[in-house]
Amino acid sequence: MEVTDEKSLQPFKQLMDEYDQSFYTRNIDKFRSLHVSDNGVVFFDNHANCDSSNYKAHEDKVANFFKYGDIGSLIRENVRVFITNDMACITATLRYSSKPYPGVRTTYVLERDDNGAWKIRHMHHSFDPNELSDS
Repeated sequence: MEVTDEKSLQPFKQLMDEYDQSFYTRNIDKFRSLHVSDNGVVFFDNHANCDSSNYKAHEDKVANFFKYGDIGSLIRENVRVFITNDMACITATLRYSSKPYPGVRTTYVLERDDNGAWKIRHMHHSFDPNELSDS
């Protein structure tokens, strides 16, 4: 079921804000707290050599990026949330403020932990092929 009312969307927008903030502040502990705790995270990135098949590998790459990477601000558009029981899916378009085109199509797959908090199980980023000619 798609979530459309602002009150129900708020926890998901907050999770996305916290995720972005973990990058802006280079806070690996905050980043870790947003993911499932069983190492079963799968991450597909829009940049070469950044995919990960488990959380540990993903955190290692992100921690290295926090040390050396250039972290720019993002613009978020077209956020949609779908939820069923203990799983949720967020889709959105992200745009780097410094280079808004092409947009980055983003999917978060979330599941509830034992305390009812939403945690990231999977993320997928890909440049929008419909906008590649606009870059």
